[in-house]
Amino acid sequence: MIQNAAQNARNDSPILVVEDNPFNRELLKTALIRLGFRVAEAKNGQEALEQISGRSFRLIFMDLLMPGMDGFETIRRIRRMGIQTPIIIASSMDDREDRRQCLEAGGNDFLPKPIDLKAVEDLVRKYASGDPAPDAAASPAETDPKRFSGFSALLVEENPALADRRIRFLKQHRFEVVRVPSGDKALTFLENRRHRFEIIVSNLFAPGIDGLGILARVKRNRPELLVFIYAPEYDKDTFQLAVQLGADGIVADADFETSILPAVESAVLHAGQKGSRVQTAATAHQVRQAQANLVRYGCGAACDAIDIAYSPLTDAGGDLACCRRFNLANRCGVFLGDVSGHNVMSSYLSAFYMGVLTANWNRAQKPHELLKTINHELNASDYREYHLCATALLWDRNRQRVEIGMAGNPGGILVRQTHKGGLEVRELTGGGMCLGLLPQDDLFHCEGFRLAPGTHLFLFTDGLRKTDILGALSSGQISLNRESIHGLGQKIVDRVLARNGQTDDILLITLRSPLRPLEMGRHRAFSSGYAGVDEACKWAEAIITPETLPPGKDPEFVMLALREALINAVQHGNRQSPSAYVDISIFQRPEQLRIDVSDEGPGFDPPQPPRGLDAVDVLQSRGRGVAAMQSIADEITVVGGTVSLIFDSRGDPLPQPFGENQ
Repeated sequence: MIQNAAQNARNDSPILVVEDNPFNRELLKTALIRLGFRVAEAKNGQEALEQISGRSFRLIFMDLLMPGMDGFETIRRIRRMGIQTPIIIASSMDDREDRRQCLEAGGNDFLPKPIDLKAVEDLVRKYASGDPAPDAAASPAETDPKRFSGFSALLVEENPALADRRIRFLKQHRFEVVRVPSGDKALTFLENRRHRFEIIVSNLFAPGIDGLGILARVKRNRPELLVFIYAPEYDKDTFQLAVQLGADGIVADADFETSILPAVESAVLHAGQKGSRVQTAATAHQVRQAQANLVRYGCGAACDAIDIAYSPLTDAGGDLACCRRFNLANRCGVFLGDVSGHNVMSSYLSAFYMGVLTANWNRAQKPHELLKTINHELNASDYREYHLCATALLWDRNRQRVEIGMAGNPGGILVRQTHKGGLEVRELTGGGMCLGLLPQDDLFHCEGFRLAPGTHLFLFTDGLRKTDILGALSSGQISLNRESIHGLGQKIVDRVLARNGQTDDILLITLRSPLRPLEMGRHRAFSSGYAGVDEACKWAEAIITPETLPPGKDPEFVMLALREALINAVQHGNRQSPSAYVDISIFQRPEQLRIDVSDEGPGFDPPQPPRGLDAVDVLQSRGRGVAAMQSIADEITVVGGTVSLIFDSRGDPLPQPFGENQ
């Protein structure tokens, strides 16, 4: 009887056998063929997903213990795709707890190993007899229309006719529905009504920001929201990417009314198994927001030299990344850290490490000294079971110099795109001892190099590999010769995720020297020393003349203030180190003169100046310091290691300079 039913079944609905053991796979295949069914085979979870993404099956037999993606994860991904095909779990793990976990993962029944052919026939009779729909999903008539009462859904659909159909269907099942026509409006709507919605249902090809873009942003900022995507047809690569980005369900247009409700119910059940859905979502959101604050830029207005891309695997990761501008002469610091573990404690310790970093960064700008300082603090703490893999970098952009220190992180790569489209690559040595494991300070790897214009430096944690980045850059889809660096890292990360999936948190920092110098102001640099001060003053005297000064300003007093600023930089900022630099930038216009003096120190807080030159001994050769600067200049400001002297006849300040050395 079952054979006749199978023979009458549609030819496009075979049974899928997912089994890595060739003997068991052949045994099941033979038994099913004898029962009159067509059979497809997959040796692992990845092969199964590829087949399921492209065709429909009547029934799936799934092994649990497979290399790579195991049966549990494969079943979860199938259910997240909105596919409700019955799944029979074939495994030797057959105690009560194992069976419970299998059913919670999304399985329908259990077939113990060694395989009993009579049991196979009984299961096929139960789940594959007759002529079910391709995904064996429940029809709308079989659904309790009240079970989704109170759920608020945001529908993203441009087509009015299709939107009306979706709205009628969802409201029939007691959803409260609001529709927006594009992804851009959906994100704006969500931002203004943060707590109104529980699920999002979006067309994959929504205009503006598409369904995948909505999915990525929502899961990054609002992980408690359930997101479901629908598309005209199953596309293997697109659907796999959606699963990797965290979609709670993916359905084809033709199956929307038979698949979306089971997908929503499955996602709600899955969230409920972790505890209170609201409480779990709120906790996850708070942790994610706190974690996001540990991956940040140091300047309010991001420059076009540093880009940071971050893709967390879980709600709590423990990674940190930040940059810091030490002065206005383009001297920057970059720090990349990866805390062991993937839990709330990891995120807490990341915040602790960030506090140690920011408290010591000014005093220890050199990478090796900074790593030593943090290592000492960590070894003195009570968290020795957690360690920190770190990369510290000091970037003197004006001189194209980079000093880098590695403590357990993989080495970076230097990449330049040639005129013919190829890549020139240099790999940096990584390694070194992680911070917080040992008190020794000589176990870090440090080196220096030149970051020439047009060259990109990629730094990353162990969630990425060098081959992943180079593979993405070699794909022909990503160009390094782009006007802005912003978004470059995310393009690389997205391509890696689409191809390889994600097994760990991913952090990628990209640095690029300016493609061309800016022509703003006049600039000079000298090594710390009083001889350098004298040479710099002679250079400035040729520029600062009575004709170029604002009305009422005396060039001799201006030069007096400048000399004191230079001496202050040599003595205090650079502590008279002959290897340290002082940078001078002069910006002129008729009503204002601005002089920036930048050193390699942390800067200082200027005291209230004495008003009037009678408080300053102008005959004293040195030591007049801040008092002379503030008594002569109309305004003095300090930004990091840069002192700015402003001589103004109107009080209209010049814009912030970002010039290159000339």
